Amino acid sequence: MKAGIKKSTLLLVQISVAAATLSAAKFALMALPNIEVVTLLTAAYGFTLRGKGVAASGVFCAIETLIWGAGSWVVTYFIHWPVVAFTFSVLSRFIKPARVIPTIAAFLLTLSFSVLSALVDVGLTTGYFYNFGERFVVYFLRGTWFYVAQLVCNLVLFPVLFKPLVNLLSGILTKRSSLLSEKNRR
Repeated sequence: MKAGIKKSTLLLVQISVAAATLSAAKFALMALPNIEVVTLLTAAYGFTLRGKGVAASGVFCAIETLIWGAGSWVVTYFIHWPVVAFTFSVLSRFIKPARVIPTIAAFLLTLSFSVLSALVDVGLTTGYFYNFGERFVVYFLRGTWFYVAQLVCNLVLFPVLFKPLVNLLSGILTKRSSLLSEKNRR
C-alpha cells in the first residue's frame, strides 16, 4: 500500500475512533445528569492528536446532531467542543501533561460552556432581543446546579485522569509510529 494511502487511512481511523469514544462515553454516563467525561476526552484528544482531535470533536458534534436532531444546543456544541480540543492542542505545544493548568483550562472552558449555552438558547429560541439581559440572567441561573455539577465533575476528573490518559494515548501513538517505521524498514 502506498504511503499516502496509509497516512490517510490512519488519519481517518484516529479521527473516527476518537469521535466514537466521545459518543460512547457520553452514552455510558447518560443516566447521570451532567456527569460527563466528554470534556476530559476532548481535551486529551486535542492534547495528543492536535488537529485530528479538533476534527474528532466536530465529528462527535455531527453524530450527536444525527442522534438527537437539531436544536439550539447544536450551535453551542459546534462552537464549544472544537474550542476545547483546539485549546488543549495549543496547550500541548507549551506544557507537558500536568494536573494544574489543564484543570484550570477545563474549569474555564466548562464555565464558558454554561455562558455560551445560555446566550445561544436565549438568543435563538426567542428570535428577538427585547430584555435580552434579563432573560439571559434568568435562563443562566435556572441552569446553575447543572453547571455546578459539570464544573465539580471536571475539577475531580482532570487532576486525577488527564495526565494518565494523555500518557496512555501518547504511548499508543508512539507505539503505532514505531511499528509503522519498523514495517517500512523491512
